[in-house]
Amino acid sequence: MGTPREVVTASEIAARIAEVGRRISADYAGQDLVLVGILKGAALFLADLLRAVGGRVRFELVNVETQPAAGGDALELTYGTHVHLAGAHALVLKDICHSGVTENYLVTHLAQQQPASIELAAVVDKPTLRRVAVEPKYVILESMPDGRLVGYGMEYEGMWGNLPGIYQLV
Repeated sequence: MGTPREVVTASEIAARIAEVGRRISADYAGQDLVLVGILKGAALFLADLLRAVGGRVRFELVNVETQPAAGGDALELTYGTHVHLAGAHALVLKDICHSGVTENYLVTHLAQQQPASIELAAVVDKPTLRRVAVEPKYVILESMPDGRLVGYGMEYEGMWGNLPGIYQLV
């Protein structure tokens, strides 16, 4: 299973979220913004970013699960809240953007609600693992080590999501 080794402190995450929050506030000034958090991994990110963004902002929660199916895995989307995006700018929040499959599926589905725009934000971006062409507009931590990351809401086998920073399992 491994032992967690801290690679990013809670204060470093907080500083980057404050910085990105100011950028998002400026980019969407005077406009309606909806932060759409993908459960469970982005829950802490959503809470912190929501407080760091000024202006007219609200949040929604969605869950995307992978289910085994004949011919490959199928994605299943469930809503934690009644997501209404028509005319608003949507920012989908993900803990780690790696393959891009989940993000692409969700963005495609949410686009049917005709938001003014739809973009991605991630705590961690791992573009070398991409299978689908998606690119987060906002990334909290640009450069992270390879391997399993936990903490700050990101779990492995139901553990370590409560760690305040981001850790690598070694």
